Amino acid sequence: MSRFRNPVLGVFALAALAACSDTPSSPASQPQLIPPALNSASVDPVVPGEVLVKFRDGESGTLALRKYTSGIRRSGYRHSYEVLAAQPGQERAMAAELAQDPAVEWAEPNYIRHVDAIDPRLWAFFNPGGLNMSFFNDPNGATGPLPASYASTLDSDEDAIEGIAAGGADVVIGSIDTGVDFNHPEFTGRLIAGCDWYSQVAAGNGSATCSDFTPFDTSDEGHGTHTTGTAAGTTVGVAGVTGASPHVKVYVQRVCGPVGCYTSAIINAIRAAADQPNLVAMNLSLGGTTESQGEKSAISYATGKGVLVIASSGNSGTSKVGCPACDANAISVGSTDWKDVRASYSQYGSGLDIVAPGGYCYSNTTEDGCIFSAVVSGYTGGRTYTGPLAGGTYAYMLGTSMAAPQVTGAAAAVASKTGLRGSALRTRLQSTADDKGAAGVDTQYGNGRLNVYRAVTNTSLGAGL
Repeated sequence: MSRFRNPVLGVFALAALAACSDTPSSPASQPQLIPPALNSASVDPVVPGEVLVKFRDGESGTLALRKYTSGIRRSGYRHSYEVLAAQPGQERAMAAELAQDPAVEWAEPNYIRHVDAIDPRLWAFFNPGGLNMSFFNDPNGATGPLPASYASTLDSDEDAIEGIAAGGADVVIGSIDTGVDFNHPEFTGRLIAGCDWYSQVAAGNGSATCSDFTPFDTSDEGHGTHTTGTAAGTTVGVAGVTGASPHVKVYVQRVCGPVGCYTSAIINAIRAAADQPNLVAMNLSLGGTTESQGEKSAISYATGKGVLVIASSGNSGTSKVGCPACDANAISVGSTDWKDVRASYSQYGSGLDIVAPGGYCYSNTTEDGCIFSAVVSGYTGGRTYTGPLAGGTYAYMLGTSMAAPQVTGAAAAVASKTGLRGSALRTRLQSTADDKGAAGVDTQYGNGRLNVYRAVTNTSLGAGL
């Protein structure tokens, strides 16, 4: 996983892999895959001077809350927790001590997560020879110079028109990320502004409220615009890139910034999204290594209301799913590459639920294997591309960040088409995935690779399509 200041944003435009203008190498001289930069940190860093505490309901919790009132810096969404001041460097010790209090339900530091995108080669985010894209879920749709075996993810069927048409305006999904570019033509009239929880934390004072900030993506980030485009980009009325559900509305909240993604912000955003009318699923293309009781509680709250929490598994390539995807109530999403096998960077293990294309890049080609999607105007994280896509900025990225929003967009498509919600919607997504690896559920692919067509229609795609 990359540190947040150099994110590799992933947008999968209902499955557009970029095919470069170079002549493809022969099988004997295939391009050398670029190994992703891995994050070896075993413990997430924390926000200095803050501890999150949830007091138990009832008299004991009320008394304890009064005891610590003078130390409260701010409250979580609808008082789902309190933020207490701590001595910098003593956050973990203070949380451990508070957790022993019978009046405390849970206590933990304010962990700092990171976005789950990889940036191995910022210099090659665009194709100077022109835009040649191939649908990496349809081997017959390759339009670039690479043969289908290089450019496509076989039989994924994510670009099946039946799947694309299913996502309707009656459904809302949540983006919990770096924010979104509200001026990008991909999302005109479909974004709902939630809170910028990141700036609330960064402001460092208890008087800051949600209404003080807006969840706009910034030019040095761009991750949230890319993942949102993957889930919900549209070509309706614009020369853009189509996401899995191009007609849905998106409830946007910002939890990540230059420092990372605060768990206090993530907890707030999950709970707020769960309370949003008509919201069926939320996307979290972010994660870390440490389990958070606050996140677990928020995810339980959301799933209890019939809302899916879909999160990226992580990019360290290790056999343990990152958090919050590690929670059993969340849908953890790993990544496959252009060969339709687990990408080497994708975290796996017994906690993995499903996989979707997340991309992989080469050293001696331009964009082969990367994911193409929208980014914020003025994006400075790498080179961008506009070309015939007038009015919007786009870039190539890869990572489990790019895989998760494909599942989120698919969830919206299925929900709109079938009316399924909650556990029934989750079952449909997982049961219709194409089995990969060992027969049945396995640690490399979970329930299999996402198949949007099968999920929407609950059937298999006909031979030859």
